[in-house]
Amino acid sequence: MKVEQLTLRTATHAVLDIKTMEKSMPIPFDIYIKKEKNYVLIIEAGTLLTDKIFQLLSLQKSLYARRDDAEKKKLNCETLSFYIKANQKFPEKNIHFLYKANAELFVKMLDKEFSSMNVSCLESIANNIIALVKNNERYLKDTIQYFSNDYALDIHSLHVAIYAVNLGNLLNLNADKLLSLGVAGLIHDIGIQKIDDSITHKSLELDALEFKQMQKHPKYGVEIIEHNHIHNPYIIDGVLHHHERYDGSGYPNKLYASQISEFASILGICDVFDALTNNRPHRKKHTYFEALKLMLKDESMRNKFNDAYLKIFLKSLI
Repeated sequence: MKVEQLTLRTATHAVLDIKTMEKSMPIPFDIYIKKEKNYVLIIEAGTLLTDKIFQLLSLQKSLYARRDDAEKKKLNCETLSFYIKANQKFPEKNIHFLYKANAELFVKMLDKEFSSMNVSCLESIANNIIALVKNNERYLKDTIQYFSNDYALDIHSLHVAIYAVNLGNLLNLNADKLLSLGVAGLIHDIGIQKIDDSITHKSLELDALEFKQMQKHPKYGVEIIEHNHIHNPYIIDGVLHHHERYDGSGYPNKLYASQISEFASILGICDVFDALTNNRPHRKKHTYFEALKLMLKDESMRNKFNDAYLKIFLKSLI
């Protein structure tokens, strides 16, 4: 049992109310009880708060956490890394944490026509994705089974960021580029919020006029991120050109093959793959195998993507 000596002149620990902790979640910090002048560690960070442990802790007269850790009990962008680190070996849990932190970010981000972007939060989520991918070469294989199959902007954006960071890591992108790629994945479709809901939520396929309106969302996205003082050229390029296609059939600039950047090529693959594997208003989801087969061989999609990147993406899933 670990014992920590209390310095009487310094309040190193704070009282912890166990009722504020969420059951079935890993505890992101050490928990102590007080014995005379010592704090005694009784629960280590990362321990799952089961009903049994909750009941045992509730019987203690007082519980303590380090004062610096006291705010970690609430999951948010600032505390996300503590939950992720405490739960690296449990993919179902860490994807849950990413969903939760990202959903909170998007609620605030979509509150106004010109999103108010918390850049530090975007980078926190991206950095945690990078850490998970770097620490487990099988991360995508181990985690994809727990992905949600329902399409929503925050869910889709998180998936694209995860796929993109995974592919970028396999392509040996440096740390700065991986972070930029993760952030670009999270906000690649942010311009959709400026498209009328009657178009974005339509249960049938879009007609020509509606599709023309939808094609404006990459440019709207760039307007929004620049309004938020994000001027990273990699992020701007990825957001603007993730719908460009290698045969020149994409938008908004009908770029062709080598004209399409590394970031746009990666995001384009990840965006389409996630769209195909999620339920959409006008169709049911495809399986991962069906989606990759479509992207590689179907007449409507063949030669649309960077073939080398697509094959690396495929190998990361099988």
